[in-house]
Amino acid sequence: MNKNNNISKTNMQETTKINNKNTTNNQKRIDFLKNLKTLRMGLNGVNKNLNGYGYKYQDFNEIVREVKNVIKEHDLDIDFVQYPTTKSIDGNLVDVVTTTFYSPLSGYEHSFDTSTHIKELKSIGVKSQNTWPQLVGSAITYFKRYALVAYLSI
Repeated sequence: MNKNNNISKTNMQETTKINNKNTTNNQKRIDFLKNLKTLRMGLNGVNKNLNGYGYKYQDFNEIVREVKNVIKEHDLDIDFVQYPTTKSIDGNLVDVVTTTFYSPLSGYEHSFDTSTHIKELKSIGVKSQNTWPQLVGSAITYFKRYALVAYLSI
């Protein structure tokens, strides 16, 4: 190693420019977590205003609207996407909803999966093919709602 080059690979961090400032991956994570904390603190919660069969639940669209309003109100560098997909976990195919929170400026992201238990629905058996898409759609929406409510402590 050259005497003038005393930076080891373990001390180097990937750096990118954000708003003309050099930012390390660690700083991106810190900034993301600050935005996430502000988002969580700004959420008032969503009332359980929809009726199921003997229970009440939160409207998924109202949850998304509340989250987006807090992001806009506080001009937060954070957004999220959710989509249903199938993943291979320990060699088994599992239906999940993947939720990704990310920073539009830095590109930092945090993803997690929530099982939708579609296979368990199949094992129950469906009497009519017409109800299968509704059951799957309901399960996906339920677990998208569950993932947001749990992660954001709503």
